[in-house]
Amino acid sequence: MWEGFVAGLVLTAQVDVLIAVFVGVAIGMAFGTTPGLDATSGTALLVSATYGFSTEVALGALLGLYTSATYAGSITAISIGIPGTPASAATVLDGYALTKKGKMRRALSISIIASVIGGLVGTLALMFLTFPLAAFALNFGPPEYFALGVLGVTIIASLVDRMVLGGFILAACGLLITTIGIDPFTGYPRFTFGNVSLFEGIPYIPALVGLFAISEGISLIADRDQQRVPASKLSFWSFDLPWAAFRKVTRVLTIGSAVGSVLGALPAIGAAAANWIGYNEARRFSRDRTNFGKGSEEGLAAAESSNNSTVSTSLIPLLAFGIPGSATAAVLLGAMMLHGVTPGPTIFNEQLDLVYLIFIVLGLANLLMLAFGVFGVGVWVKLVQMPPVFIAVTILTLSVIGSYSIRSNVFDVYLAIGFGVFGYLARRCGLSPVPIVLAIVLGALIEENLRRSLIMSSNGLAIFLDRPVALVVLGVTLVTGLVPIIRLLRPATESGPMSGKDNGDAR
Repeated sequence: MWEGFVAGLVLTAQVDVLIAVFVGVAIGMAFGTTPGLDATSGTALLVSATYGFSTEVALGALLGLYTSATYAGSITAISIGIPGTPASAATVLDGYALTKKGKMRRALSISIIASVIGGLVGTLALMFLTFPLAAFALNFGPPEYFALGVLGVTIIASLVDRMVLGGFILAACGLLITTIGIDPFTGYPRFTFGNVSLFEGIPYIPALVGLFAISEGISLIADRDQQRVPASKLSFWSFDLPWAAFRKVTRVLTIGSAVGSVLGALPAIGAAAANWIGYNEARRFSRDRTNFGKGSEEGLAAAESSNNSTVSTSLIPLLAFGIPGSATAAVLLGAMMLHGVTPGPTIFNEQLDLVYLIFIVLGLANLLMLAFGVFGVGVWVKLVQMPPVFIAVTILTLSVIGSYSIRSNVFDVYLAIGFGVFGYLARRCGLSPVPIVLAIVLGALIEENLRRSLIMSSNGLAIFLDRPVALVVLGVTLVTGLVPIIRLLRPATESGPMSGKDNGDAR
């Protein structure tokens, strides 16, 4: 273990890796602060830019962006009352209330300290939990990996708010997309229609860039809001958190960090849900509940520590099982596979130094984020005032360049634009593009392990009856898919025609 840590430390200490982490954190701050953009779209956009670099440099930049973008959404939430990212929605309640009271510096100071503490706690949880889970997963075979892949897609699809059926349809579309290209077992081309560009299948990068980055750019152009100006101006140094004020929030910092670390390790929960759950749990145990939502420093600290602690722990299922724990983790999975790294239990035997590099980079990214949040926070607040059209044009330009750069193929640009339009239309219909993205990323794993399982079996699908772990995971998958459907149908049944509720209320 110590040998792996030293090897990871040596990898991280390379100048190009350190620069990559620094640049990634800076880009993440810009993406998180800009309303409409988040860690997922930023990571998807940066993947193509890191293609020509080494694996450790790419991971340094991507993890740095993921870490800081999750925090930076709070800057927008506090300064103008609009969540910069979905993960900072609960932050608005007390963060903007403090700003309206003239305490914007105090709110931003609490936010950065809580985010860093939550991030470091999550990183420690990642280090201690990943190894035993990976050791358990080493006993898995094709049936278990097939079951895990299906579970990952099902969890994501079932969490599409109020449109569960739409989530499953998107996931099914994603799985169908992965069948395009050369059959991995027979070598026969499938659904290519004679197009040579499709022989390798639908590449990850155009799909990710289109569904996340281009769709966001289109949304910014179509749904641009009136510009809002921060309530007050900030100087280069705007840190304001005396020791006495910090001591008052240490209790909720502990609660928020613990809640976020646990929720982050659960696939598909994510920082957005943890932001609210951590906030509610802190209010439950607070001695001053009535002040929550009116400018409570405790509420702000709880919300920020809970969402940032999920960043590291969302990588637990990714590293231990090869299953993404969040939308951004799904993009990271695609990036790692692009660089020839396959997450899962075997990575701990074959590339242990890379695992420790991930741990160290996450800790370093949080410390760099602290520096960015304490020094020059006024610069990031000014990004809020940038015209949405300028941001959108920049994103669309970078998306086209990134899509083309991987294979130098114009066809990939067309794919990215097509996925971008599809992603935008899905958002307009109230659907998240995450299910189709995860299905595209996991589709090959699901198909190949199902076919390997059938090859191993002399009795078809009955092989799963002889594999207890796979059977349990498939059972959980079935429950996961049915519960939200039953939950949606039950209110509609209970309300009935005499209840006076329409279908919208029932949902």
